[in-house]
Amino acid sequence: MKSLMIVGTSSSCGKSFITAALLRMLRNKGYAAAPFKAQNISSKSYVTEDNREIAYSTYIQALSAGAAPEADMNPILIKPAYDETQIFMNGKLFHTGCYTKYGDFLPEIRASIESSFERLAAKYDILIIEGAGSTAEINLAHEDVANIFTARITKSPLLLVSDIHYGGVFAAINGTIDLLDESIKDQLEGFIINRYQGIKDILQPGIDFLEKKHGVPCAGVLPYQQDIVVPDEQGFDLMAELLESNMDLGLISRLLGVAL
Repeated sequence: MKSLMIVGTSSSCGKSFITAALLRMLRNKGYAAAPFKAQNISSKSYVTEDNREIAYSTYIQALSAGAAPEADMNPILIKPAYDETQIFMNGKLFHTGCYTKYGDFLPEIRASIESSFERLAAKYDILIIEGAGSTAEINLAHEDVANIFTARITKSPLLLVSDIHYGGVFAAINGTIDLLDESIKDQLEGFIINRYQGIKDILQPGIDFLEKKHGVPCAGVLPYQQDIVVPDEQGFDLMAELLESNMDLGLISRLLGVAL
C-alpha cells in the first residue's frame, strides 16, 4: 500500500479538492484508491450504509475514487452542536459536551485513527490522506492528530497546499515550512500553489526562492476554477484533468511509486 498526504497552510486552501482530484485520477488509471482523513470538524456529515457518520467531504472523495464510503475513511468527526460539541468515533457518537474535554480522549482517538488506517491500508493500493486546517498550529501541536500524528504513523510523503487567491501565498508557505514539527519535516516533498489567476511566470521568482531555501520543489500551480460541479461524474473527471494538466506528475508518480 502506498500513501500520499495533502496538508495545508490554512483551512479552505484546497486540500479536499486536490485529494478528490488525485483519487479520481488514480481511479481513471486503474488503481484501487481511497481517502483517509483522521479527524474532521464539520457540521455536515454523511450516513453510511451501516449507519455511521463521516464528514460529507470524505464521502465526496470516496465517490470520486469509486470506493464505498465507510467510517474508517474518517475515524474521528467533530460536529459543533449549539453550545456543545459532538465527537463521533468510528462513525458512532462517542461524546457530547464541552470541547475542552477533547484532550481527555486523546489515547482513544489516536488508537481509533491508527486502527482505521491499518484496515484501509490492507484493502487499497493507495490512500490519499488529507490533513486538517493548518499543519503548523504550534499552540495545538501536542493534540494535533489530523496532521502531525497521522503523518508520523503513516510515514506518508507530504505535499503542502496554499491558496494564493487572497494574497500572501509565499509568506504562508515559507512560514508553515519553518514551523513544521521537526518529527515530520523530513517528509515534506513539495508545495502546491492553488487558485491562481494570472501568468505563471510572474510567480517564478517566489517559487525559486522557496525551492532554494527549503530544498523542496513546487509540485504544481493550479488555476482558479468556478465551473467544476461535484458530486457529478463529469465534475470528478474535470477535476482529474485539471490536476493532470497543472501538476508535476513525475513527482507524484515517484512519491507513490506507481506509473501515472
